[in-house]
Amino acid sequence: MNEETRLSAPGKFIRLTDGVTHYLSLGSENDTPLLFIHGGGITGMEVWSSNANFFVQQGYRVVLYDLYGRGYSDRIDGEYNPDLLLRQLEELTAALNLRDSLTVISMSLGSMVALDFATKHPEKVEKIVMIDPAITGDYRANKLLQIPGVSDFLMTLYWYPRAVENQRKEFIDQAIFEAYAKRLEYFMEFEGYKHTNYSTWMHTLNQNKLPLLAQLPATKVMLIYGNRDPYFPMANVDLFLKTYPALQIREIYDAGHMPHLERSGEVNQIMLDFLY
Repeated sequence: MNEETRLSAPGKFIRLTDGVTHYLSLGSENDTPLLFIHGGGITGMEVWSSNANFFVQQGYRVVLYDLYGRGYSDRIDGEYNPDLLLRQLEELTAALNLRDSLTVISMSLGSMVALDFATKHPEKVEKIVMIDPAITGDYRANKLLQIPGVSDFLMTLYWYPRAVENQRKEFIDQAIFEAYAKRLEYFMEFEGYKHTNYSTWMHTLNQNKLPLLAQLPATKVMLIYGNRDPYFPMANVDLFLKTYPALQIREIYDAGHMPHLERSGEVNQIMLDFLY
């Protein structure tokens, strides 16, 4: 990932403490800001392709960015951990002068970043939407991946060749998956893909951030989930409600891990209603 590669990318770039971050700001800077945080997928902010312009048309300023290791942002050599991702967001919002109360729309791993940011800077976050959030720390990597040498072997010869096809189960609409897969194949060719995923498994997806929900004001959080998401079991709904009884919940039928892609019209309207 370098300057030549980034010539074809939309949006802008900014150098932060840990590396270059790719971001996109749509709409007027005077409009109410919405911040979108994608999940752990390598395509980065592109997962919001069916959502961003809808909210611009509703009169919002929409800000999207690529987490480190994803999209057109830098791949780093160190650990991909919650502190890194929180620091990236803190520095980006400061640089873009996003000082008013934000509504944060997040998905999967991005909801972890949103919760860390909202609890550390409660004055900056008005509301949070979490789409199929990965915040319970359920992920447990195979113990063999913790063995140096063996992990490299498994990542290179077993995981990498299957990385695209393994994500098919996240989608119910296979036509949407096929389009998504083409972008996966593009971004996974850049150096650092295996390290990004491996380090995220080891240092981020195993972290339980669910207790942070209890620190947020009532009625400020919405959960949206696909009822056929293989990574968000129905039992999680009860766990979330025990921690945050005022949680607003919307189940999206016949949708997988990315209902905002598969059922964009329905999800966009649900989120818009929540903003009022």
